[in-house]
Amino acid sequence: MPPAPASLSNSGGTFLGHAYHFDVVRPGVAVYGLSPVPDLGDPAHFGLREAMRVTARLTLVKRARAGQGVSYGHEYVTDRDTVLGLVPMGYADGIPRSAGGKGPVLVGGRRLPVAGRVCMDQFVVDLGPGFAGGAGDEVVVLGRAADGEPSAQEWAEAAGTINYEIVTRMAPRLPRVLLGGRG
Repeated sequence: MPPAPASLSNSGGTFLGHAYHFDVVRPGVAVYGLSPVPDLGDPAHFGLREAMRVTARLTLVKRARAGQGVSYGHEYVTDRDTVLGLVPMGYADGIPRSAGGKGPVLVGGRRLPVAGRVCMDQFVVDLGPGFAGGAGDEVVVLGRAADGEPSAQEWAEAAGTINYEIVTRMAPRLPRVLLGGRG
């Protein structure tokens, strides 16, 4: 019986050179287009492109007065009259609860943090007093950093974890759409 193939290289090891690969490599997080060593370089540095994009649609948009508490515990309080938007994703969908008040999203070309706590099925964003959009507008939760979209690395930093956890925690109840391939 021939020996089993040997492997020492995970995603990070694949960039070290063939001497570290042995018979096979296990690219892991690089398949998602993420940097396995973000301290050494972003995805573009390693020739990677993010392969996952997570979006939602605002389900509710409403005006709020200055001093209005938002979400559980009112950890976020509006500092001016503003517009709040409800995003129908929460920790049951894979949004890290620990990213409350920090997790980045993109709405109407503007980067905004989660306003207050991430709930089981939703979170809120402060869209600002001049927001002219409405319910149904797209919210980019996770996308391609080179296009200005929030990255898995940014979410990882907001949640105090690693980018691997962000992309692998997206829950089965989120619909999947395969683009540009067979599925």
